[in-house]
Amino acid sequence: MNNKNKFEWDENKRQSNIDKHGIDFEDAIQIFEDRMRVEAPSSQKGEERYITFGVVNEVVLAVVYTNRNNVKRIISARVAHENERRIYYFQE
Repeated sequence: MNNKNKFEWDENKRQSNIDKHGIDFEDAIQIFEDRMRVEAPSSQKGEERYITFGVVNEVVLAVVYTNRNNVKRIISARVAHENERRIYYFQE
């Protein structure tokens, strides 16, 4: 878990994400500094989730998170797919 700038995550999930996608949640939270980021609801059963597309270290990422008690809980982070990059660059 991380309290920096009101973000948190499960440490096991963070390591799993690094192993699977090569993206550390510590780096992924920089997406929220991108003023051009695109955000949309993410279709999931249960809790309300969001997917955000934005640039971190010159790479467009897709970050899924949920809000819990005014804290963004990071669920996953990966390099954006081609169609997601189009959404980001063309704001479709």
